Amino acid sequence: MTSVNSFHQEIIIPPLLNPKSIGDLSQQITKAENENVSFLILKGSEKVFCDGLDLKWVTDNQNADHYKNMQEYASCLKKLQTGKFISIAVVSGSASGGGMGIVCACDHVIATESSSYSLPEGLLGLIPGMILPALLNKMNRTTIKKMVLTGQKYPAAKALEWGIADEIVKTDETHKALENAIKSMRSCKRDAVGDIKTMLYNTNYSKDELSEKGMQLLLTKLNDAEIKERLIDLSEFL
Repeated sequence: MTSVNSFHQEIIIPPLLNPKSIGDLSQQITKAENENVSFLILKGSEKVFCDGLDLKWVTDNQNADHYKNMQEYASCLKKLQTGKFISIAVVSGSASGGGMGIVCACDHVIATESSSYSLPEGLLGLIPGMILPALLNKMNRTTIKKMVLTGQKYPAAKALEWGIADEIVKTDETHKALENAIKSMRSCKRDAVGDIKTMLYNTNYSKDELSEKGMQLLLTKLNDAEIKERLIDLSEFL
């Protein structure tokens, strides 16, 4: 289910991830890219934001090749981390496993007081390997390891402390919090949003390489006609 206008798009996140829900999520994120929306808002239900992989789908298809579906999901997470839109997750209820990947891939996270967060993969003998880039978008390595080793659910207060959430609000205050978040970031241009997110995603660069790539990008942008016009207008104003 999606709500769209020229400025933002709202996506209702499925409670579980399977071929259909992953495909729907991918289509909606692609639609946001194609329609050049500025903000992508991701919401779940009051009780569940997203609890990750649909285990019934996996166990009912033990001999199936899940690679294509998993690759599509990984692509969704990367788009959230590098797209030109600003992604905001409004989290009520539980976010676990792959659902944590969606939360951590977002640029801003509004958590309700009743929300909870967990990485239970270790309890099944698994690890959250595919979503690690998204987890590292919000958390440090020590926190990720702690969540995997314990497998337990952590409250919103911990999510705020660990950097998963950016703010905690009461359930009836989420709309106001969302309005404030959009207002605080709406002036950032889409190209700048995409550029900073992409550079931060590519953290395999050394600091010198990162500086060099940043300089090359700056020089390219300074020659862009639209940016030149903005700079001229600003300089004349000043």
